[in-house]
Amino acid sequence: MSDQDRSIDNAARGVRNVARRGFLVAAGSAAAAGAGAAFSSPAVAQAPTTPAQPAAPAADVILKNGRVITVDGPFTIASAIAIADSRILAVGTDEAIASRRGPATRVIDLEGRAVIPGITDGHAHMDREALRNVFPSLGRVRSIADIQARIAALARSKAPGEWIVTMPIGDPPYYFGVPENLAEKRWPTRQELDAAAPRNPVYIRAIWGYWRGTFPLVSIANTEALRRAGITRDTVPPATTLTIDKDGNGDPTGVIVEREMVPIAELIWFRKPAEFSHADRVKALPESASAYHAFATTSVFEGHGAGSELIRVGALHRRMGGLAGRAGAGQRLAQDERAVRAGRARCC
Repeated sequence: MSDQDRSIDNAARGVRNVARRGFLVAAGSAAAAGAGAAFSSPAVAQAPTTPAQPAAPAADVILKNGRVITVDGPFTIASAIAIADSRILAVGTDEAIASRRGPATRVIDLEGRAVIPGITDGHAHMDREALRNVFPSLGRVRSIADIQARIAALARSKAPGEWIVTMPIGDPPYYFGVPENLAEKRWPTRQELDAAAPRNPVYIRAIWGYWRGTFPLVSIANTEALRRAGITRDTVPPATTLTIDKDGNGDPTGVIVEREMVPIAELIWFRKPAEFSHADRVKALPESASAYHAFATTSVFEGHGAGSELIRVGALHRRMGGLAGRAGAGQRLAQDERAVRAGRARCC
């Protein structure tokens, strides 16, 4: 095979790789071989005489004067990228990519900044990124009075009888040092929560043991929340790892202490008020995706499996075209949606 034939064959192979993999370096290699305008190699540098070709398509956007990390075999660092229709046309030097500039092309000077291929997260829990905002934080509380003030503020936006459910007491994400970091060195009682929200059931969630890896897990409910849960002085704990704290009269204080990784009090007694609704999940998923994109994560794969509630929301957004980024997770979710319908869903 002649050098010219090898160059053409390499270009065709590069284009096939782009279609198959959609990877940055492959796009750059294909453009370099096809347009003769990118990384130096013997075949491209020789620029053999070929029949006239149609003009290369103009780019919508050109990024120049950067450090384009291609992650190819020799770890080539280019300086410019041409993009059209959200796809990479070519990767190479500023001079080479300038040929892709048209009258409407937007040119962005990166001023030396780096560009990397999109990151794929193989164990994402991506939906939780925005779901964490569904239940309000108590904030940086340092006394029971601080907690009461925060609960009272939340109660002002709630109708009488509507649940108030918050994140745990302490500083996220690990909530170390409680209750010792409160001025009173103890947990608030149901009566103190009653005083802050006399017309609403209040439940302060416990951490999940996996967040911090240490015990105890402590949740707190006011009098109305205990009543709705059916917790009285006669309630027998469902497990030896769970303690319903009681006062000197034998009545529940509202404080529930657990020594296991998953807070079973929430799952048994407060499951409904502490769960995410379908509407919460529909709203949160694209917000979570945007947060991931902001850190260059363009694909996710829920490799641990996913619950049916997440699968349905992911499939819904996939049909609506509501999620940006690459569809690695969307393909998995679509497969799992069929499993849900067939009764074979996996759950984490």
